[in-house]
Amino acid sequence: MAGQAHYTSAPPGVSGRYGGFRFTAVSPAARPALEMLRPLTAGTAPPGAEGPGDFPAVLAYDRPTEDRAVWTLTRFTGRDYSGRSGNRFCHVLVAAPAELTGLRPVDLWDSPHWAAVPAADDGHDLPDLARLEPGRTVGPDRVSRLLQVSGEPGARLLERLLAETLRALAGEGPGVTLVSEDPSRVLDWITAVCYALPAGLAARLTFTTYTARPQDERRHLAGTLPQTAGRARGPVLPLGPACGTARAGGLPPAAVAPACPAARFLARAWADGDLDALDTAADLWEAAPRDGTSAEAAAEGVRGLRAACALLDAGPAREPEDRPAGPDGTADDADCRAGGEVPSWLDRFAAAGRTLPESAQRRLAGRAVPFGLPVAVRLASLAPAVREQVRQEVEAALADGAVTSAAPGDGEPGGKDGRLTGFVRALTGLRLPDVRVRPEAVRDAAARHLLRPAGHGAPAPLGDVRAALDALPEPYRGAVVAGLFAALEDSPDLRAAALDAQLCAFLADEELDPLREDGDPRREADPLAAAPRTALHVLRRAAGPDPARAARRVLRLYRAGLLTETETYDAVRELACADVPQRASRLPWRRGGARGKE
Repeated sequence: MAGQAHYTSAPPGVSGRYGGFRFTAVSPAARPALEMLRPLTAGTAPPGAEGPGDFPAVLAYDRPTEDRAVWTLTRFTGRDYSGRSGNRFCHVLVAAPAELTGLRPVDLWDSPHWAAVPAADDGHDLPDLARLEPGRTVGPDRVSRLLQVSGEPGARLLERLLAETLRALAGEGPGVTLVSEDPSRVLDWITAVCYALPAGLAARLTFTTYTARPQDERRHLAGTLPQTAGRARGPVLPLGPACGTARAGGLPPAAVAPACPAARFLARAWADGDLDALDTAADLWEAAPRDGTSAEAAAEGVRGLRAACALLDAGPAREPEDRPAGPDGTADDADCRAGGEVPSWLDRFAAAGRTLPESAQRRLAGRAVPFGLPVAVRLASLAPAVREQVRQEVEAALADGAVTSAAPGDGEPGGKDGRLTGFVRALTGLRLPDVRVRPEAVRDAAARHLLRPAGHGAPAPLGDVRAALDALPEPYRGAVVAGLFAALEDSPDLRAAALDAQLCAFLADEELDPLREDGDPRREADPLAAAPRTALHVLRRAAGPDPARAARRVLRLYRAGLLTETETYDAVRELACADVPQRASRLPWRRGGARGKE
C-alpha cells in the first residue's frame, strides 16, 4: 500500500493553525513518514517561472531509507494565497521498494496518480494507493527513439553517462549533472539510464529532472539549466539541443572516450537494438548471490553488474591505451577491474550451488572469443552449455604452454618449488574434473613443460613429486606421471638431474609396474611401458631391500620386448649380485632359459 501527501503554501486550515508551506492533505500510509518527507519537498523555481505552465513539472525520486521509496512531482504555481511569488505544489508518493516490482522509478513521470492542484484542506484524508500505476510516455520505446535520433554521438554520451552513474551508485564519486534548456531532454537521458540498468538496481538510482542548486545536490542524477551548470560539484554532461547528441553539446574529447566495460556493453546494446543483451545482463544480475548489508547494497549491485557485463562482453581484449577514461581522461582503474573480478563473482554462484541463467548460457555459447582461463574453468560447472568450449580452451592453453609458462619453480634451481610441483600447482587451478579435460592433454603438457629449457640453462629440479601428485585426482595424477616418464625417456640430461633416490623409490612403486601379474587391464597404458630405459634406471636405483623383485620386473620388461639383452643382463646381474653374489654367474636370464621361472 502506497501513501501520498500534498505540500504547498496554503492559508491556515483544518490541518494547521498557521499558513505557509505545509502538508495540506495526507493519506493514512504517509502520515507516519511526514517528517522524513518534508525535506524532499524543497525546490526553487527556475528563472522566469512566474506562473503555472512557465516550467515543466519536476519529477524526483529518493531512497531516504532502505525500506522507503519516495517520488515527488513539483509544479511551480506562481504566487501563493498571500501574493508571495515562488509558490509550488508538491505531490508526494511513498511506498516500500517491493511495490516497484515490474516498474522503474522513472515510469511514474506521467502516472495517473498525480494531482493537478492540491486537495482542499478540509480534514479528509487522501486515499492510499493499492498499487503504483505507471504512465504511458516513459519506457523502452522512448530510449530507442532517443538513440535513433542521436545516432553514434548519442551512444557515446550514454556510455559516459552510464559510467559516471555507476560510479555514483557505487559510492565512488559524486552524482552527475545533466545540462539542458529543455528539461524533457533530461528526462530522456534519465529514462535511458534507468532502462539500461536491471530493475532492482534502477530502484536505487535517485534523480531529479531539475534543480536550481546543483552544488547542493546529493542525488545520483540531476538536471539543471546552463546558467547554473557551473556550480555543479561533479561530472557535468551537456545534452545539447533537442536532438540530445554529444556532438551537439560540444563535449570535450575526454568526455566521449570509451566508457567502462559495463557502460560500453549496455550502451552498445541499446544503440544496436540488442534488447536480449540487456535482458541477459539483468537475468545474470538478478541470479547472483548477494551478501552485502543494506548500506552496501547499491555498491554490491554495481560490482555485480560490472562483472555480469564483463562476462557477457564478447569483444576482444583492449590494449592499455584503449582502457576506459575516467573523469580526468585517464584510465579508469575501478571500472577496468571489473573483468578481473569476474572469477570471484562466479565463485559466489558456485558457493551458493547455483548455475548461470539459461539466457546467459545461451549467449555465452555463441561467444566467438576465448573466455580466458580464470573464467573458463569456473564456467565448466556453472554453465553446462559451454563446457565443450571451455574444455577446448583449456586444452589449447595446455598445448601452447599458456597454463604452465609461468608455473612456480622455473627460476633458480634452489627455488622453493620444483618444476613438476609448480606445474601441478598450475594444474590444480584448472579444475580438471569439472572441465573434463582429456588426460592425454595433461600428459603431453607435462612432458613439454619438463622438457622446456629452464631459465638458468641446467635442468631444474622436479621438487617433491609424491606430495605434488597427491593434490591431483585420477586420471590426471597418472597422466602427469606418464608425462614425467615421457620427458625422462626423451632426455638423458633430465634423467641424470632429476632421478634421485627419493624419486626413484616413488616411481618404482608396484602400482606403476606395467607388466605386473595381477591381470589389471589398465597396465598396458602405464607409463613405465612407454619408458623402458627410464624404468630400467629407476628399478636399478630403487631396488631397496628386495632386489630380486626389481630383477623380476626388469625381466618382464625384457620379455615384453622393451629392453635389449645387454641392458637386461647388466641390470639383472647387478640386482642379483646385490642379493646373492655367489650365484650371479649362473643366473638364467635369457628369454628361453628364464621361461617359466625367472
